[in-house]
Amino acid sequence: MSLPTNAPERHFVARAALRAADFLFVLRPLILVPAWAFYSLGAHAHRAPRSFEHSAVIQSGFWCLSGVLATAYVLNQIFDVESDRLNGKGLFLTRRVFRVRSMLLIALVCFAGASLLYHNTRPVQHLPLIAALLLSLVYSLPPLRLCARPWWDLAANAIGYGGLAFVIGGGAVSNDMIPLVLGAVPWVLLVAATFLHTTILDVEGDAAAGKHTTTVIIGERRSALLSLGFGLAAFLLSIAPLLRGGRVEWPAVIVTGGSLAAFVVAYYRLSLTRDHSIAERYAMRSRTSSYAVQIPTALVALGAAWKDPVLLVLLLPLLAFAHVYNHARFGVSYPGWPGAVSAPSPPEVSVPSEPASAPRLR
Repeated sequence: MSLPTNAPERHFVARAALRAADFLFVLRPLILVPAWAFYSLGAHAHRAPRSFEHSAVIQSGFWCLSGVLATAYVLNQIFDVESDRLNGKGLFLTRRVFRVRSMLLIALVCFAGASLLYHNTRPVQHLPLIAALLLSLVYSLPPLRLCARPWWDLAANAIGYGGLAFVIGGGAVSNDMIPLVLGAVPWVLLVAATFLHTTILDVEGDAAAGKHTTTVIIGERRSALLSLGFGLAAFLLSIAPLLRGGRVEWPAVIVTGGSLAAFVVAYYRLSLTRDHSIAERYAMRSRTSSYAVQIPTALVALGAAWKDPVLLVLLLPLLAFAHVYNHARFGVSYPGWPGAVSAPSPPEVSVPSEPASAPRLR
């Protein structure tokens, strides 16, 4: 006599778990990781009693910033749906996991949560938190929509991640903003360098959707060269105290130095693609710029974890869960190392590496 199977129950539980995970990953928590890392670096930029470093004050600011950015990420998916479709991104809308109305509701809930947490943050954090909210909204929403404006997209990402997140974290333990603002400068430059490679990866789809990012305007090779310049400036500022006989933040030196090496290799490899076929050029560019994004991101996260090992308790399970979720929901290996998967085929759009003329913004 065979026992009754519980397969329908298991199937129901699996579907319910997957649906619950949809509500987590539509917030794009993996791109919150750099903000968390810079927040943590800022919070540990000042010496403070360990009991204070891990108090609820820091956590309130940490999660308030997370809510602000999650709101912006959800709205960005709505307004970037066409360019995301062409770049093989934004799968929650393109594959109808959520409707626009549902995503607007999710954004509203994130904003409400951030607003409640805002009242538990320190007064010195209030202004940069408000600035982060305004910057994240004008980045995605019309009429300004900075993500589609050359140079403004670059400045908004660099200041938002490398600058404001670091300053908000530092405000959890210090009222002295000037040293925090100065300490954020190398991180602002590092984020600028990394962001340029994200726009290199999306250049065809962005151009086809009429999204005039910095790379669409100046071309891939110039973007890679500019990225190299920003990375070099970040590294030089990190070692500048050493030249003056001052105190050096060695995690910052290691992170910016390792990232600079990635940007040098990326520029060299992208410079070699001129004589390749379109498919070969696209595959090399995809892997090269992916490395130039993932290596700095990983180094920043490790640098923050060196200061605050508790961060790993959040990051490691998230990375593992994200990989399982994306494979189950979308059939993709993400996050993954660029060399471990085959490069995607180029979209049916042609963008020259050095544009002959820059289109004008309307």
